[in-house]
Amino acid sequence: MNVPLHLYLGTRGPSCILNPIDLDVASVGAASSWSGSYHVLFMGRHYDDYVITPRTIALPPIAGIPPAHPYERLTGKIRAAGVTGNIGEVIAAIFARRCMSAGIGDIAHIRPRRPFRPRKAPDYLMRLGTLMPGPFAPIIPCGRTFSWPTWWPVESKARSTEAGCRAGRKDALTQLLAYWSLLVNAQPGVVGYGQIVTFTYLPPREVRVVLILPSDQTRLVQGLQQNGENIDDSLLRNTLHGC
Repeated sequence: MNVPLHLYLGTRGPSCILNPIDLDVASVGAASSWSGSYHVLFMGRHYDDYVITPRTIALPPIAGIPPAHPYERLTGKIRAAGVTGNIGEVIAAIFARRCMSAGIGDIAHIRPRRPFRPRKAPDYLMRLGTLMPGPFAPIIPCGRTFSWPTWWPVESKARSTEAGCRAGRKDALTQLLAYWSLLVNAQPGVVGYGQIVTFTYLPPREVRVVLILPSDQTRLVQGLQQNGENIDDSLLRNTLHGC
């Protein structure tokens, strides 16, 4: 299955289109052995049911629930968030491998160390510094030079609709903020850099990769040092390209 692939600078910045990315059952199933943080058996079969042929198993009809009740009967099985989350992570890894030439050894799942476990974390750290800008070259701001960090935080989201992916990208940005806030004093040079990959898995399908770049890194660093990850949207708009 060929899925349209779009690259964006920031969540609302300029974009470019790459060749569609082939996401068949076999490639998703194979990639899930080394990508995707949840242990899910036969990911290819889940991908076939959830995405290729998006069927849901009906639950038996139950009579007698009052029509005016504040709850309604669930008529079919729900797609498990753990599975769709794994699918999103697999798509992000496949993009890094195919479009950025990243090796499997460049794609690391992460979680916060103790005592930072309550903090949000991106799905991956990917060693992309020497591979940048790669396919993003057409949307890099003209006249700007960047000190590409070696390791990039990458967050992925898989949602059934574009509206869901739009909300997912906003949530993903908060996870990147949490990452930057933990490193802002020790490694301020990594602040403002990241990638967000969203997969709209029901038609019209799309893989969207959002490149996050700082437009005013010094100001963003100062904001994180003063307020942590709880900074307002106006600061992000003024310190990140296309956000």
